[in-house]
Amino acid sequence: MVKLGCFTGYFQKVFSKVRFPLQMIASAALCTLSVAGGVVSVSSVAQAQASVLLKHQSTTAIVETIDRQAREILLREKSGHLITVEYGDAVRDLPHLHEGDHLNISFVETLGAEIAPPGSPMPESTLTTARGFVHGHPHGVIAAFNRERAFVRGINLKTHTLSFVPDDKDDKELHVVVLRTRAMRDFLATLKVGDVVDMTRMESLSYVITNTPVARPVSAQAH
Repeated sequence: MVKLGCFTGYFQKVFSKVRFPLQMIASAALCTLSVAGGVVSVSSVAQAQASVLLKHQSTTAIVETIDRQAREILLREKSGHLITVEYGDAVRDLPHLHEGDHLNISFVETLGAEIAPPGSPMPESTLTTARGFVHGHPHGVIAAFNRERAFVRGINLKTHTLSFVPDDKDDKELHVVVLRTRAMRDFLATLKVGDVVDMTRMESLSYVITNTPVARPVSAQAH
C-alpha cells in the first residue's frame, strides 16, 4: 500500500499539542510546506541537511482554567477566541501559572531533515521544559522534539516526491511525500535510494506572565 501526503504528514507524533482557533489552525496546517509563500526555509552547507520554519505566531491571552488532572490549560485571547493547550504527562508542572494570569505567548514549529550517518542509533523523541524570568516576569517554555527515521525507497526530482518506509523492511507501508520548498527540494537532490534520513519536528510554546513582576530574577532551570 502506498500512502500519499505532504512532507510533514507522516511525522505527526508529538508529546504536546496546542489547539488554536480555526483560523490559526488553517495557517499552521501540517501541509504548510505545500504553500510556497507561507514558509521560510534555510538550506545548510552542501545540502547535507535542511530546515523549514513552519509556523511562528505570537498572541496575548488570559488563563481561564487549569485542569491539572486532564493536563489542559484554557486560554482566552483578546479577541475572545479560546486556546486549549494539552501539555502531556512528560511535563510535570507548569511553573508560576495560575488562573487569571495575563500571558504573552509565542508558538514556533519547525521541520528539519538530515542524512543519518551509517550505524547511527535510532533517533529518540524528547520533551524539554524550562522556567525562569524575563525582565522580572515569570517565563516558561515547553519544547517537544519529535524525531523519526525514514528509509528512502524512491526519488523523483521532476515531481519533487520522495518514497520511503519507516524502517528498513521492504514489506512495510510505502509513504510518498511531495516537497514544495526550495530547501527541501535541494535536500532531495542530494539523496539516493537506500539513504537513511532523520526527521525532527519541533513544537515550542513559550509564555511570559506579564501581571506578576518579580523583584529578584532567578536564572532559568531546564527539565
